[in-house]
Amino acid sequence: MRYIKLIIISAVVFFAMACIVAFFIPSRIRVFRMTSLANDRDSVLNQVRDLAQWKKWYPGFENVVLSDELVKNGRVVKATANGISLVVNESTDSSVVVSMQKGSSPIISGWQINKDERNDSLALQGYMDFQLKWYPWEKFSSLMLDKSYGDLITRGLRDLKK
Repeated sequence: MRYIKLIIISAVVFFAMACIVAFFIPSRIRVFRMTSLANDRDSVLNQVRDLAQWKKWYPGFENVVLSDELVKNGRVVKATANGISLVVNESTDSSVVVSMQKGSSPIISGWQINKDERNDSLALQGYMDFQLKWYPWEKFSSLMLDKSYGDLITRGLRDLKK
């Protein structure tokens, strides 16, 4: 009986400590990468604005078939790919924001082009925003988002650069 109490008290204290540490991890995480481009701004962003073009550059979309497509101005702006809902939320002359949702919380992906004053080229930034719940295991798992999704963003930027 004494050992059972010790185990229960230890588990409660461990969970409380995990919750306290998780409280200091932010609920909104942004993973981003950047690359320099010599290409034209419009040609790069046109690849991102049109979901049908993603199979040419977005990692993992090479063999994906889009369904439930919504076409505006000759571009696919809403579609479903392998159970993931994709919606182009914002499209300007310098940025594109896409919402990806499979499950309860969406992942916001964005691409932004800025003039790089240092070397007379364009700087293309890709990012993914994650909104986390308060659960300690979700907050601690966010510590691995940079490695897993950072590599995905890097490959996508590299393919866009080509």
